[in-house]
Order: sequence, then structure tokens, then C-alpha cells
Amino acid sequence: MGGPCVCDGKQYDEMDNFLIAEMKLDGKKFKDENYRELIRNEKSGDKCWSLGQSRKFKIIENWEEIKVDVMYRANYAKFSQNDKLKKVLCETKGPIEAYGFRFWAHWNGVLLERIREELRDQSKRNEKHLKKLVNTMEDYKFKIRDPRGWAKQEQKKEKENESKTT
Repeated sequence: MGGPCVCDGKQYDEMDNFLIAEMKLDGKKFKDENYRELIRNEKSGDKCWSLGQSRKFKIIENWEEIKVDVMYRANYAKFSQNDKLKKVLCETKGPIEAYGFRFWAHWNGVLLERIREELRDQSKRNEKHLKKLVNTMEDYKFKIRDPRGWAKQEQKKEKENESKTT
């Protein structure tokens, strides 16, 4: 249903489900360009996963901070370049429940909801929900980049919310 798409200037032959997208994009975490290309060009999802688990090659320093954005860009490319997928996604309503490992099950749901709102006609877009989803992704990056600063910011938000309710 998905098929090929271009993401970050590179052609991917298959990005039609989150598992394959995750496995192929797992290669982006490696510094070695040749190894990244090996993963990107691999046809087998199992082999992509196996290659992505390697620790023989160095991982880019900020991978934990950017991996959600990498998956977002890949899936935005996939849905925006495939009219069938775009139509199916944009016709859904409500929260999207994704499956998989806990981390990606959560984030794939957030990403799909964000992409759905961004690809909808502006007249049907829920701007408030879209803003919340974008902020959720920004919060994640901030939390990874500066855990102490994030914790202080969360405490400040809690205090502000308490003062609004009293």
C-alpha cells in the first residue's frame, strides 16, 4: 500500500508500515555513511532490524534527541507522497493507538495524529490539537537535551496550573 518515497533527499523503496520505517531509519543513527546506506538499501525488515542493532559502528551523539523527528520526517514523506495512504489517514478520527515496543507505540500514535492534522484540508484541521502534538515533540527533545531544565519547567507549569484552579 505504501511503497517508495523520498525522505531527506534519499529514495526508500519501502516505507509502508511503521516497523519497516523504524528499521530503515534506525540506520540514520550511525555515523558511518556506508553502513547507513547498507541499511537503507536492505530489502528484508528482519535484516534491517539486525543491522540497526549493531554496536560495531558509532552512533551519532544526539540520536536520542532526534530519533522521534527522524521518524516523523520519514512518515510525513510516506503519507504526503502517497495519495491512498494520505486519504486513509486523513479520514480517521480521534486518538490513534499504535502498537509495538512501548516507546514507539506511544510516539507512532503522536506522529500519526500530527501528520493527519498537517495533511488535512485547513478547513478540517484541528489547530489546537496540532499545536499540542508539536509541543509534545518539542518537550521530548528538551527533556532529552536538558533533563534538569525540563524538570524545572514542568514544576513551573504545575505551579501555574495550581494557581489557575485556586
